[in-house]
Amino acid sequence: MVIAQCKKLIKIYSSAQNFRALDEVSLSIKQGEFVSIMGPSGCGKSTLLNILGLLDEPTGGEYLLEGVPTARLNDARRTQLRRNHIGFIFQSFNLMPRLSVLENIALPMRYSDMPRADILPRARELAVRVGLEKKLHSTPLQLSGGQCQRVACARSLANNPSIILADEPTGNLDSKSSADILDLLQDLNKNGMTIIMVTHDPKIAAGTHRTIHMKDGKIL
Repeated sequence: MVIAQCKKLIKIYSSAQNFRALDEVSLSIKQGEFVSIMGPSGCGKSTLLNILGLLDEPTGGEYLLEGVPTARLNDARRTQLRRNHIGFIFQSFNLMPRLSVLENIALPMRYSDMPRADILPRARELAVRVGLEKKLHSTPLQLSGGQCQRVACARSLANNPSIILADEPTGNLDSKSSADILDLLQDLNKNGMTIIMVTHDPKIAAGTHRTIHMKDGKIL
């Protein structure tokens, strides 16, 4: 089953003298794949990931998420799709510094339809899954970079997404922590999660099923 499909995606930023960030990009991601995207800075990797995550809209072309055309969706429907089908992992973690590990993981669930009584047990279950059962009440400031990214991985799973989008998830980590996060992502993938990851590290990319190389807004 194809879970994400792009057909001749174009993204033009008129504020940057009509810069063409994506130039007729076409690709298909199958359910259960672990795909990495590589390329030089400014080649369109993050722009593509933002469109896949419904955080941005293409100037032209078509993007289907689980067979649903996304071009004409209103903001409410896009938000609903993003919340219920997509998990995000960012290079800078994007954790709330004053919230505990448990509270950070629970945050997306508080904006969902999940019964309130189920939220903290689900957050605790996810913390255990990423090996943070002894850090439930710690804040991000009390954690290492690798532990913060584990919190972010657990949070990305909060609403049972169909796909995880990871933007340089090991970019701020040392080599051991990077390997640990790759192991975690591989484990999630082995359990059926579809993952698309932007990375600059060929060693990390080598741990995925296939690598998409980009340059100048195109797939090579």
